[in-house]
Amino acid sequence: MMNFPRRVRAQRGFTLIELLVVIAIIAVLVALLLPAVQQAREAARRSSCKNNLKQLGLALHNYHDTFTKFPQGQSWIVGANSWHGHGIFVDFLPYMDQAPLYGQWNMNQTYNSGNNNTLSRNKIPVLKCPSDRDYQGAEPGVNYAGCAGSSVNLWFPQSGGGQSNGIFPQRQSLSMGALLDGTSNVIAFSEQLVGDNSQSGVSDSDIVVTSNPGFADQHFPTQAEINNAETVCNAADPTSIPSLSRTGRNWSAPYPSQSRFNTAAPPNWKGRSCAMGGNFGLAADRNGIFAARSRHTGGVQVCLADGSVRFISENINLQTWQWLGAREDGNPIGEF
Repeated sequence: MMNFPRRVRAQRGFTLIELLVVIAIIAVLVALLLPAVQQAREAARRSSCKNNLKQLGLALHNYHDTFTKFPQGQSWIVGANSWHGHGIFVDFLPYMDQAPLYGQWNMNQTYNSGNNNTLSRNKIPVLKCPSDRDYQGAEPGVNYAGCAGSSVNLWFPQSGGGQSNGIFPQRQSLSMGALLDGTSNVIAFSEQLVGDNSQSGVSDSDIVVTSNPGFADQHFPTQAEINNAETVCNAADPTSIPSLSRTGRNWSAPYPSQSRFNTAAPPNWKGRSCAMGGNFGLAADRNGIFAARSRHTGGVQVCLADGSVRFISENINLQTWQWLGAREDGNPIGEF
């Protein structure tokens, strides 16, 4: 019997065309999957942000259960400069799992005096929304603010119409009974963006300085007045004062742009937030429009005074948004 040599099948690799097809398929799959991965990550960040607001809602109610009132929007220290004191989050510290920090705080000094100035550099996890960047400076940053109401006069309430109409007016403590519209119809907290601490360009979190564009009713500006303010505020020079890129810098400061906002303009307003009056430093201790803003697509999350958290579309009716900021306007809110 004769033995014939076996045929050896030649080894064959990928051709260039086949390799390119495989690469193209992988690229298409990556292009399809990457947005889904990013959306999943943002959904997780948004959920974490929502939980933070829920914790603030619990802090609000626990504080009220203890003191039968809410903290003042600005707790002024007698004898100190009128624009100092401390903000609401100092009072909430024991209810945000920060009792040791609160125990070291000197209530007889302003937030930026003595040891308080050092303590205020502590990062408070519940005050940081993971969807936003970190504050680009030594300060800890804060992504949430208490609602001062719909009034543009939220810092100098003695002029032009009286005290602001939200849950956290300046130098005034309110009780639950003051929320005549009902706790489910009044905003307690919303989101804000932290600044980039840079004057190299214009950021969506910058604040500008303007003169007062004019409001017939400082508590409830009309849509036409807000449209005019948008034009005025966007035309202002955002690089004239370095501190204006320091929004959301310090959780312990009582100022608008730090721990307080208003609902005069809609969420994610297309205008730049603007302080009305002369030049100022970090404080932004002026009346003005300090809009709620977030990195979430389409709107912002808010915590209502009943402790519930809602996502509010940036296209919400302006009047409805303003009514949500006011505690006793007496208007029916309806669906939002």
